[in-house]
Amino acid sequence: MEVVAVRILVASWPGFGHLLPMVPLIRAAQRAGAEVVVSTGADLAPTAARLGVRVHRSGATLAASFARLNGVTSGGLPPDERPLVAARHFFGAGAVERARDVAALLDDWRPDLVVHDTLELGSATAAVAHGVPHVTHGYGPTVPDTARFGHVIGETIGAAGLPDPITAVFAAPYLDPCPPGLRGPEPHPWTDLRPVRPTAGEVGEPDPDLAAALDALPHEDTVYVTLGTVTNRAPEIFRAVLEGCVRRGVNVVVTTGPDVDPAGLGPQPPGVLAARYLPQAQVLPRCRAVVSHAGAGTMIGAVCHGLPQLCLPQGTDQPSNTAALVPTGAGLALEPGEVTPDAVATALGRLLGEPSFRRAAQRLAAEVAAMPVADEVLAEVVYEVAGAAS
Repeated sequence: MEVVAVRILVASWPGFGHLLPMVPLIRAAQRAGAEVVVSTGADLAPTAARLGVRVHRSGATLAASFARLNGVTSGGLPPDERPLVAARHFFGAGAVERARDVAALLDDWRPDLVVHDTLELGSATAAVAHGVPHVTHGYGPTVPDTARFGHVIGETIGAAGLPDPITAVFAAPYLDPCPPGLRGPEPHPWTDLRPVRPTAGEVGEPDPDLAAALDALPHEDTVYVTLGTVTNRAPEIFRAVLEGCVRRGVNVVVTTGPDVDPAGLGPQPPGVLAARYLPQAQVLPRCRAVVSHAGAGTMIGAVCHGLPQLCLPQGTDQPSNTAALVPTGAGLALEPGEVTPDAVATALGRLLGEPSFRRAAQRLAAEVAAMPVADEVLAEVVYEVAGAAS
């Protein structure tokens, strides 16, 4: 099966962790000669443009979405109700805005298929209204109460006078980059699951300066440290982790995120390489372990390379990602109040010194290697879903 003369719209919530897991599918579409447009917020548009695709700007930026959410009070609600405030005022309100922008695009440029991430339902709304086939692309383990969360987003869309897409979304194919052993215990609301092999990111042209900097690190073992790009404003966590790693006598490659200056971490010893951003795909092959916020992209990137992980969940989907990883035996976890230099050093010593963690991580990596590549999955989806609608 081939993807020939097909138009594909890829729509992403304006967050790195939502767009980047779909890059293998975008590359597969480009290799097959499909016309690809990526629709996302203006803040993520430059990242999308670097993929060599046409970019359609839609909906609010991530900063504007957070500002809207911050204006809503949820403190008086029971803990299990608070996420639904985000479903309504963060993702739901954002979906309404993106749906209208994408609908205007579809009036002039009709794709054969819409691919959207798990929480970007504006494009799915526009697809339903225009009769365009659509599929969901996941990015990690299923988050608790996903079905209820999705229905609240759908209700918010419906209340704005647009078609509630959630029934159609859950019935359409779900492209799942999560290896079977990492899916966790949460039930899946999607009825048509299609595994797709994830990657740790694009290797691209090797950066000789980065390679030289990594070669110059003084210790035998290297650990990658990151708190992602959303929950990364916690200098005390960074400092505790760095001190704990240094106590273990390992090199540390730490990324602070594009909006956090690594100079704020203070002076570091020669074994620490700090930067706002470094390509995971070039760093992880040099590492023996990963210490992170347990964001799905970082977690699955480490899994791709069979690396044991220390999870430091800070919020959003990170606790549920951690809950999916730790029972596999491939990682340990510290809650925010437990992150001290001593605790990090102890946990890291176990990850590096006890072979069971490495073996468990390699089992997950073997599952990833057995998953179908994006080219195969895209061809099947276009043939079965888009072809059936033509």
